[in-house]
Amino acid sequence: MNKETPTAKVLRESRELIRGQKYAEACHQLQKLLEEDPKEEDALELLGMTNFFQKKLEPARECFERLTQLNPAHTKAWVNLGAILNRIGEHKKATDALRRALQRDRKCAEAYYNMGIAQRALQMNTMAISAYKEAVKLTPSMVDAHINLGNIYMDMKNVGLAMQCFHAALRHEPGSAKAKRCLETAQSNQKTSRKEASPFGRLVDVAELARQQHITNSRVLETAARLAERETVQKHTKIVRTSAREMIAMLEDTVPQQLHRLKIAILHVDEHLDATELLQTLGTSIQELSRQHDYLLSASDTMHACMRSS
Repeated sequence: MNKETPTAKVLRESRELIRGQKYAEACHQLQKLLEEDPKEEDALELLGMTNFFQKKLEPARECFERLTQLNPAHTKAWVNLGAILNRIGEHKKATDALRRALQRDRKCAEAYYNMGIAQRALQMNTMAISAYKEAVKLTPSMVDAHINLGNIYMDMKNVGLAMQCFHAALRHEPGSAKAKRCLETAQSNQKTSRKEASPFGRLVDVAELARQQHITNSRVLETAARLAERETVQKHTKIVRTSAREMIAMLEDTVPQQLHRLKIAILHVDEHLDATELLQTLGTSIQELSRQHDYLLSASDTMHACMRSS
C-alpha cells in the first residue's frame, strides 16, 4: 500500500475542512503548503475555492489567475476565474476567460453557463441565449441555466418560451422554489396580457365602436365570387403561416447560433479558425429570411386586395 505523501495529506485534510465549512483553517493549511511549493496546482485551486466561499473575491481571483498562468490548459481554473470575474462585475474579462476554457473543452457546460451570465450583463441577449442553450444541451439537469434562459425571454416579452424554460427547470427539480416563482410570474404576466387584449370589461369609444361595426358588416357576394375569395384566402393564409413559422424558427435558433459561432471564430483568430464558411452560411440564412419575408408580404397584400375588391 502506497504511503500518503505530506502534500497529499494536507490536501486531503483541507478538503475535509472545506466540507466542514472551516474555511479559515483550510486557508491557513493551504497557504502554508504554497509557501513550500508555490506551484502546487491543487493547493491553488482549493485556496481559490475557499476564498470564494468566504466571499473574498479578489484573493480568489488571484489564486485562479496564478493557476491559469502555471497551467494554461487547466479548464476548470479558467471557468472558475470567469465565474469570479462575473461576481466582481468585470464581465468583459469574464467572457475572455471563459473563451479560454471553451478553447480547451467545447463540451464544458459550466463554461457556457457562466458565459451566458456575462453576455446577459453586457446586454448581448442573443449570445447569452445561445450560451444557455448550449449549457442545457450538454447538461439538461442544469436548473439555473433553464431559469436564466427563461428570464431572458421574459425580458424580451416572450412569455411562451420563458414558461417552457421554467417548466423544464421544474421537470428536473420539482421542488425548486426559484423556478416556481418565475413560472408564477410568467403565468401572471400572460394573464395580464390576455386581459389587456380582451375587449371585455373596458369602456369603448363610441366612434371607434361604430367604425368597427361598419367594417365588420357582412358583405354580399355571389356564390362564385365567395368561393373564389375563400380559395384565395385559404391558399395565401397557408403561405403566411408557413413563412412566419420558418422565420420564427430561424430567428430564435438558427441565426443566433450562427452569430455565436461566427463571433467565436472572429475572436479566436489565434486558433486559425476560418470564418469564411460561417459568414457564407449566415448570408444564406439572411437571404432565406428575406425570401420568406417577401412571400409573407406578397400573400398578405394579395388577401387585402381580394377583400377590398369584393
